[in-house]
Amino acid sequence: MSAQPPEPSGLDPDDPIGIRYPNTARIWNYQLGGKDNFAVDRKASDAANAMVRGLGVPAGADTAVESRHLLQRMVDYMLGQGVRQFLDLGSGLPNMASTHEIVHRAAPDARVVYVDIDPVVSSHAAALMAGPGVVTLQADLREPERVLSDPQVRGLLDFGQPVGIIFMCVLHCLWDSEDPWHVVRQFRDAVVPGSYLALTHMTGEAHPEAAEGLFRMTQDLHWNTPLISRSRTDITRFFDGFTLVEPGLVRPAQWRPDLDDPLRGSSESRDDDGQLVLRPITPDPPESDAGAAWHFCGVGVKGQGQGLAVSTPS
Repeated sequence: MSAQPPEPSGLDPDDPIGIRYPNTARIWNYQLGGKDNFAVDRKASDAANAMVRGLGVPAGADTAVESRHLLQRMVDYMLGQGVRQFLDLGSGLPNMASTHEIVHRAAPDARVVYVDIDPVVSSHAAALMAGPGVVTLQADLREPERVLSDPQVRGLLDFGQPVGIIFMCVLHCLWDSEDPWHVVRQFRDAVVPGSYLALTHMTGEAHPEAAEGLFRMTQDLHWNTPLISRSRTDITRFFDGFTLVEPGLVRPAQWRPDLDDPLRGSSESRDDDGQLVLRPITPDPPESDAGAAWHFCGVGVKGQGQGLAVSTPS
């Protein structure tokens, strides 16, 4: 799989918000049942789903929903370790329990910064995810110094205290030449020991034909980002300087499925004050292992000796 970007085409003055071609954030929104998308996004999404289903691989909607459950479990885990501030990078359009909703359910005083380069994402997020302890920043995560020095970020987050850094389904949208590993390292170096890194990333190890086909489709249909599947070794490199917590780098359904997950099931339990009460629900295992190829995920802690040691290839 080629992981080098095409020649930049520049902004199209006739299409300032990018509705002529598919947009990855809007496609994700469509996969989650949202309404912030256009016909071009729905058509591209349906074509991608049909292609991967034909190869026996779960479609994007299944992956998108599972990633939302995974985000909930990862955030709850970090909250349980005492983290009270989060930096959600490449956050995407608001959909189905965003990070601050998960966080504030258990810790109303916690703080969340959302970062996304897409102006449509930022405007929607600013409108729908506003509130105490929440900042939405339109910025490019490929420019960590700009993000980390922004007055809004510095005004909300205390970098002398642990931070939960989140990259959900976004690092595979960066080209190799953009060095996503260096991007993650810069954010790592900005936080103190006891901080956490949570991420999920596409991989094509079990289904290389589907991974290659999806990448080619993003190029043929001129998606605004690529979808680059990487190996377990390359994904593990993102955790350089972190210690992976149990169960290590696994597919989403395998990452601590025993954690309480109020997103699962049709009913919600609330206490006398109307607050959502976490319920212990263990998700049913997948009927097959066909989806194991699409994503690996993990959580690492910086500068502490407990967990699974990461051996970074030279």
